[in-house]
Amino acid sequence: MKVRKHINDLYEDLRDGHNLISLLEVLSGIKLEPAGLKTLRLVSMPSWRHTNSEEQEEEDDDDVPREKGRMRFHRLQNVQIALDFLKQRQVKLVNIRNDDITDGNPKLTLGLIW
Repeated sequence: MKVRKHINDLYEDLRDGHNLISLLEVLSGIKLEPAGLKTLRLVSMPSWRHTNSEEQEEEDDDDVPREKGRMRFHRLQNVQIALDFLKQRQVKLVNIRNDDITDGNPKLTLGLIW
């Protein structure tokens, strides 16, 4: 699985859940596709947004159904997808909630990664 992601600031770059989901997909070899997420993604994309052709090509390459992360609700949902995936695989997440990662809590973000 090839992923074009770069992380400069761990706490900031995991906040929207996209990089966290990508990391889990690469490590597990499983594509995370929760039910109903494709529908939510289509509804959440603003119709007024204009992109240049290069941005559009990059978005087309990344066909993973995720929320775009423009609003807090979308970021929380993406992080929750990652946390649910870990819980299904019986990874113990003690006191780590989606809002902790979305808020960029350094202690709990590091706890999740380690």
